[in-house]
Amino acid sequence: MRPFVLIHAIRHRQGFTTLELVVALAIVGVLYASFYMSAKWARDRALHALFMADIRQVKIAATRFETDIGFFPPDVWRNVDPGLIAKNGWAQGGHSAKWETPDLSDWRGPYLENWPVWKRNPWGGTYDWDNYEPGYEYMGIPGGAVYLTLKPSEWGGRMGLPKPDFEARLQEMGIDKSPWPHVVSVQMGVYRNTDLTGGH
Repeated sequence: MRPFVLIHAIRHRQGFTTLELVVALAIVGVLYASFYMSAKWARDRALHALFMADIRQVKIAATRFETDIGFFPPDVWRNVDPGLIAKNGWAQGGHSAKWETPDLSDWRGPYLENWPVWKRNPWGGTYDWDNYEPGYEYMGIPGGAVYLTLKPSEWGGRMGLPKPDFEARLQEMGIDKSPWPHVVSVQMGVYRNTDLTGGH
């Protein structure tokens, strides 16, 4: 093609055609959707991994506590260390009356470097240590065991909890012991005897 013909063709080119714009927008849309789904999948996987790591960490600590003392830490309010970091961390409140004068002479902690509730759960809510005595049931969660329960960031709310589809997967996997929606309780250990403050 001669130079003047090329210059003439460029001068008469007004821009993209409608079809070209539609195709370009479609490609951008597909790329964005693909990126969004990949990012969401990666984020969900990361939250799941953090959650499972927290569970393993607390379960090991609770088992060590129970091995040393002969019983599991008491039920406490959320944001309260049940005794896995500080020997008397549970005394901040919400504990069972049986824990007024527990024998913690064999306490060899700390069993955790930090209580996960202080760093919040991966979704922004908090963790709560629950100790349900045999014969007691709460929100479908059986007694005679201890649990790490996900709680919302505000009392009575739903912010800071995993999405319903993730909660359903936890139930299918047998990790979430609560059949109630918006309540995720993971069993950390089972009573070996019926006395909360019993010996080894």
